[in-house]
Amino acid sequence: MIHDRGGATTAAYWMHWTEVHIDETGANLDLILGPWGDDTGPSDRYAVALIHRQQANGTPALMVIDAHDRSIADGTLASTALHRNDVIGTPLAEQVFALTDAIYEQDDRFF
Repeated sequence: MIHDRGGATTAAYWMHWTEVHIDETGANLDLILGPWGDDTGPSDRYAVALIHRQQANGTPALMVIDAHDRSIADGTLASTALHRNDVIGTPLAEQVFALTDAIYEQDDRFF
């Protein structure tokens, strides 16, 4: 879960990969953005999906992909699954990449 400075949950994320195939297929990072807690539900949240790949120099690269193709698009946690074009080139892109930077810096379970 991702919390704002006041402690409210503002997003959740899941990272999926197959260890022996990460070089081939990469890893999926699924984000659910929006408020969580009492009096909130899927209609308050939306899904964004990214794919992680390791570059030749060993640094990570992320690319936004269509969330409709991911299991997070089933409507259980977020009623809206965004397409790549809904994110790239919009103010949301800055927020998404700031969140992914924080995940990579603070969650040592990944890479």
